[in-house]
Amino acid sequence: MRFSPVSLVIGGAAALVAMPAAAAEDALTLRTAVAQALASNPTLAASRARLAAPAEALPQARAGALPTVSLSGSASRTEQTRDAGAAASVTTRSDTWSASAAASQLVFASGQVAASVRQARARIAGAEADLRGDEQALILDVVTAYAQVIEARAAVEARTRARDNLYALRTFAQAQFDAGVTTRTDLAQAEARLAQARTQLIQAQGDLAARTEAFRRLVGAPPGALSAPSAAARVPADLDTALSAAVETSPVLIGARANEDVAAASVSAARAAFGPQLSFEAGASLSGDRRADALGQTDQNSVGVRLSVPIFTGGLTASRVREQKAQRSAAGLDRVGAERQVRENVTTAFTALQTARASHASAREQVAAAELA
Repeated sequence: MRFSPVSLVIGGAAALVAMPAAAAEDALTLRTAVAQALASNPTLAASRARLAAPAEALPQARAGALPTVSLSGSASRTEQTRDAGAAASVTTRSDTWSASAAASQLVFASGQVAASVRQARARIAGAEADLRGDEQALILDVVTAYAQVIEARAAVEARTRARDNLYALRTFAQAQFDAGVTTRTDLAQAEARLAQARTQLIQAQGDLAARTEAFRRLVGAPPGALSAPSAAARVPADLDTALSAAVETSPVLIGARANEDVAAASVSAARAAFGPQLSFEAGASLSGDRRADALGQTDQNSVGVRLSVPIFTGGLTASRVREQKAQRSAAGLDRVGAERQVRENVTTAFTALQTARASHASAREQVAAAELA
């Protein structure tokens, strides 16, 4: 019975696909790879470090409503020499010092402090959403790299089997040519198929090396033995459910809404500059002056209320309000654009998942048919 080269190649690949993966006890699972990447990836670590910066905006905003206390002091010595004529010169020395304390408590700021607090909280929410987005992007990259390494290894093994099969066919064609059964053309075709298989094997090996380095970059360690990942769990049953979940949990949308809240709070803070500010102030000071043998000391205490009402700022405050309103409008449009983009991404991903499942089922049928052939 005579087999064609194509049937031998398909049969070898089908046997490879159908062959169960060796279960190594120390094989790296997908869950472990993701955990290692989340713990050691430098890009994600940098994102976590940057989160500490906007987190400090909240205590800074709250500080505007808290009292402020300051202390100051100074000391100096002065020497003055006066020429008294031919007799002698006279030197006068004086020592002075002073110490003071001041305290101030903001009572009313036309809502500026409250607006700053809302702005700080929105910035923190946006930064946390960005971090979650970076984590999700890293998880997706790790899952992709994990699957690509498994795929590349299977491709190398399949290409190796195909090369070995075609090498056997080329040997068989050479023997038939030497026996005068086939022509030179048949031998040349067998050699061409073998050369192509060798080229494809080299390409598959290069692809495996590239995907291995991509895995190392994301996880921080070489892939080693990998276990086959399990099927995706908790996938939405239909597209509408997926879209609803994305609207509630998508870091992109959460960040866009946070940016809109920041812009709205900035408008309120800019408007607060039009209003009055009221604060309580208290101070105490102590100073002394010593000249020769005389010593003098002065005490001074003060308590009062400071009221500041802006009358004319040259249009600066109004310009800042208009600026922040423009930023708020832009942030709202960005949120709408993010919603549309998320909807498109979810629809594309859900459709791709359904297509991939159908393709997987079709591929299994093809493998079964190839094994039968």
